[in-house]
Formats: sequence, structure tokens, C-alpha cells
Amino acid sequence: MKNTILSIGLFIILFICLFFADKSLVSTCNEIYVKCEEIEISLNTKDNDKAYTQSVALLRFIEKEGCIASIYVNHVDYDCLINESLRLSIYIKEKDYGEALSSLHVLRYGARNMKDIQKTNLKNLL
Repeated sequence: MKNTILSIGLFIILFICLFFADKSLVSTCNEIYVKCEEIEISLNTKDNDKAYTQSVALLRFIEKEGCIASIYVNHVDYDCLINESLRLSIYIKEKDYGEALSSLHVLRYGARNMKDIQKTNLKNLL
């Protein structure tokens, strides 16, 4: 009886932790998507200083908020986000707008892909 209660308790704790980790990952991916849109607006208006500041803030955000994400998802996907955000800030600083926009699209796609992988559906279960 004691083992059954312990097993049920651990299962409930695991379920709650996974629920909060999933919510944290989804909100982080949504925030990355929004920040990428803001950077793209700054690039389209040729506001280089603001875009660079936003890209560095995005890099810091991904590094700070990635504690749960790096444990919960494949670290290769998470490392790709960090690398692309670093490239983005370098491209903006060097005023290479074509490559910067390309990196923005890769960041958006990566964040959306990480979020879609975590959805519970038949495709992800099989």
C-alpha cells in the first residue's frame, strides 16, 4: 500500500512538473517569435541601433530562459536558436540586412518548430 501511494504521488509530481515545463517552453517560444517580429520591423525601417539592441536582448533572453527548455527539449534545437541569435546580432552590427533577415526567419521557424513538437497529437506520439 505504501509503495502504491508513493508511486501515485511521484506520478502526480512528474505530471505537474511536465505541465509547467511545457507552459514555460510555449511562452518562451512565443516571446522569441514576438521579439523577432520587432527586430524585423526595426530592420525594415533601417533603425540599425535599435535592431542591434533588440537582437542582443533576444540573445540574452534565450540564454536566460533556456534553463528549462534545454532540459525539456532536444538540446540541438535549443543550441541552434542560440547560434542563430548570435549570428543575427553580428549580421545587424555589420549591416548585412539580407543575412540578418535570413537569421530572423530561421529563429522564427526554430521557435515555432520547438513549440509544435511539444503539442500532444498522434503525429508526435508515433
